[in-house]
Amino acid sequence: MILLKSAGLSVIDVFCFFRTHPPVIQKMAFPYEVTIHMKDSWSFSMYRSLYVTLVGKQAESEKAKTSTPFYPFNKNVFKITVNCPEDIGEVLMIKIDGYSNGLIPYTWHPEKVEMKSPSGLVYMFCGYQWISGNNVYLFKEETALLSTNSELLKVCSEEIEERRKIYCWSTYKSKWPDCIDADSAASLHLGQGYLITRILKRELKVLLTVGWLELTKSRNIDNFTDMSQIKDLHKHHMTPTSEYIMNHWKEDDFFGRQFLNGVNPMVIKRIKALPGNFPVTDEMVSLKLSSEMQKGNIFLCDYKILDGVRTNTINEKKQYLAAPLVLLHRDANEMKPIAIQLKQKPGEDNPIFLPTDFEFDWLLAKAFVRSAEFNLHEIDYHLLRTHLLAEVFIVSLNRNLPGVHPIYKLLVRHTFDTLQINNAARTLLVSDNGVLTKNSAAGKDGINTIVQRALQSVTYASLCFPDDIKERDLEDVPNFYYRDDGRKLWDCMHQFVNDILGLYYKNDDLVKNDKELQNWIKETFQHGCFDQEKSGIPKEIISLVDLVKFVTMVMFTCSAQHAAVNFGQYDFYGWMPNCPATMQVAPPIEKGKITEAQFLNALPDYKTAVQSMETVLVLSAPTPDEVSDPNCL
Repeated sequence: MILLKSAGLSVIDVFCFFRTHPPVIQKMAFPYEVTIHMKDSWSFSMYRSLYVTLVGKQAESEKAKTSTPFYPFNKNVFKITVNCPEDIGEVLMIKIDGYSNGLIPYTWHPEKVEMKSPSGLVYMFCGYQWISGNNVYLFKEETALLSTNSELLKVCSEEIEERRKIYCWSTYKSKWPDCIDADSAASLHLGQGYLITRILKRELKVLLTVGWLELTKSRNIDNFTDMSQIKDLHKHHMTPTSEYIMNHWKEDDFFGRQFLNGVNPMVIKRIKALPGNFPVTDEMVSLKLSSEMQKGNIFLCDYKILDGVRTNTINEKKQYLAAPLVLLHRDANEMKPIAIQLKQKPGEDNPIFLPTDFEFDWLLAKAFVRSAEFNLHEIDYHLLRTHLLAEVFIVSLNRNLPGVHPIYKLLVRHTFDTLQINNAARTLLVSDNGVLTKNSAAGKDGINTIVQRALQSVTYASLCFPDDIKERDLEDVPNFYYRDDGRKLWDCMHQFVNDILGLYYKNDDLVKNDKELQNWIKETFQHGCFDQEKSGIPKEIISLVDLVKFVTMVMFTCSAQHAAVNFGQYDFYGWMPNCPATMQVAPPIEKGKITEAQFLNALPDYKTAVQSMETVLVLSAPTPDEVSDPNCL
């Protein structure tokens, strides 16, 4: 009162003032701190603006906008504070979208996203997807859930609906596995910034070698006339393995060893009887074959899938590809070739080559086998069985399982880069003008034929590591390191998958009634284009035991199996005579007439050899994100 009087104001005056000028009451803000851990900061830095929206159980925040900094080449952490006028409740998802700076559609990949709520609760989101201009929803990482309640089912259905706009099916070639429709997958396309950092992070020596090999193409050399020319080409990039092969590739025990522990240990099998089209006699090999087969010492590599494949024409010269049968004998724990037939149909023009033949007769026969190995490995066991089938698993996964699903969380880590790499392979490797198309014996028509035939021969057992080893009767073969290492990895993955899925599927009915899961299995089968009668690949899964096996198979295919048939390519193919991509002469029809000059003339010409070396060098180079075991250094 005293203050009012001293100011000359009455109570009525004060009342009227506050009635016409109400006090401004500050609303309480709820700050949510979002931290983005970036996988590739160069591409991320190309964004002019970034928008973050939080979706909670009670409300959704307004879109928070911020400008992004420019941090080239470094892994960075970027923080955003989203102020909400009210508590939005338990956070269900984060929506992130950005506006890129310029005409290039840059994309970036968050490793993870953390969010701290006003109460101090920390949520963790996994960076499952590439981000471009599209909205991306990242579910809470620490809480995998089955869509068993209506609220979660609605959210998951909306996510799947959005995903299906991006992950659309397409057909690259008839009777190939279906693939992603790249035109509709804008958010999957790698931006130029990502490619720049990926290239710069590659081993400098690999890049320099490729550059040097490119320069050698200008040399005025057609066919090799001396082994020293091949050594000169190889010496500028030798690994310890490729150097060993350069010194030992002619030896029979090393030739046989590669079928077990080379880059393609997928063809060899133990036999108890000779094929009817391979008339090897005891006299030819100085062995009692029936007795040795009963002892488990006779093995076969049969390349019948290559029979009759139409071959390539390179530099206006017809190329050749054999479909050999190779008989091997295990002696004192060594696997040695004892007979080679280069064509499937026996006859006078199809001799059986033996180690006792003239040196270059036997060496040329082995070269034809290794060339067949190169083509079958690259097209069937590498391209088809790891890349193309992995793509089917991954596209179907993203079309049917929401990010909160435990199976999605188990497998998504194994999908990074696969779709982008496959899209590049269809453009750069196996297209009409692709590197493999132009520089392999199979060529355009042959690649198509081999993929189609191989797909029809794919079985569930051949994709499941333990079943494949058992089916080929290789469980007790000594010194078989692919089997030994692969078994450890399969068992580890199988146990991990079993432990995780057992937390969510308490009984088989939960597996059978999981609609999202069943849609994934069904769509995988349909778009894998498998032979329905003999593949054995499941169209549905109704038990936890079968589910664990299937998920383990997918995980193993996308990771360990691909590594086994990919990263050793330059080691085994870098020394070209050990595995020529093509042969320039037809398989010999008689013995005793092959000279060293004729052998060299049968190998790929100089430029084709250079191109194939470049290709396998790049394919087998470690990725920028390679993780090494410090105990193996």
